[in-house]
Amino acid sequence: MLLVTGATGKVGSAVLAELANGPHRVRALVRDPAKLTVRAPNIEVVTGDFGDPSSLDAALIGIDAAFLASAFDPRMTELQMNFVEAAKRAKLPRVVLLSGIGANARQCCVRTLRWHGQIESSLQAAGIATTSLRAAFFFQNLLKLGITKEGVIAGPFRNIQWPWIDARDVGAVAATTLTHAKHVGKTYTLAVPELLSYHEVAERLTAVLQTPIKYMDISANETRGRLRLEGGSPVLVEAKLELWDAFASGYIKVEPNQLVKEITGREPRSIENFAHDYRTRFLRAA
Repeated sequence: MLLVTGATGKVGSAVLAELANGPHRVRALVRDPAKLTVRAPNIEVVTGDFGDPSSLDAALIGIDAAFLASAFDPRMTELQMNFVEAAKRAKLPRVVLLSGIGANARQCCVRTLRWHGQIESSLQAAGIATTSLRAAFFFQNLLKLGITKEGVIAGPFRNIQWPWIDARDVGAVAATTLTHAKHVGKTYTLAVPELLSYHEVAERLTAVLQTPIKYMDISANETRGRLRLEGGSPVLVEAKLELWDAFASGYIKVEPNQLVKEITGREPRSIENFAHDYRTRFLRAA
């Protein structure tokens, strides 16, 4: 049986969609079953929380491989460490981990890289066979970033070309690596075959949506103010700004690749595919 944590998230729900109605029995771990969007006869739903180790122990009974992902949270390392400890107790054979590009357990200037790196290192230290998926920026995050009524995407992203990927393609890779043990010990950096600046993203969205969209570069301080007005946690606001600056300044560099196709046999979705699929939400926002 396979376990999918974070099953109501962007990637977790995509993993479930890939596994639904397939040959494998699947257990979806959720805090609120009402929020689960993917259901199928082969999917069993259990309620649990990374903050409740006993619920993790129960969820891991009879599990052969697990997909590990949790919300972007200041306590992400602590919460996922609870899962690592529960996995050790359960003698879980394999984990597929949703990590991040540039994950680094050492002390560095970007806290999210440390968070992801610490989890990768903890799984290794626990002796659990792991496949790490270091995912690029999700196209879906463009929806959360927002487009103003004037058709503007604003942020401190400069003119650097960024690595992107559709969360659904990360879910497809996760489902494949969950069901094939040959990926054990691998670390995959997942991105589409081309890097795109935010100016280029705006141009591509304009072409598909047939509505003018442009990118406006603003300072980190102005971005900070906007994120806080939206109710962002101060810790997470600073974590985002650190990560964005690390990419925009070239501290983290990524080469385009074809790993999605190599692993799943399918072409990754392009920004055009994404914009077409989410057209209604974009136009409602704009």
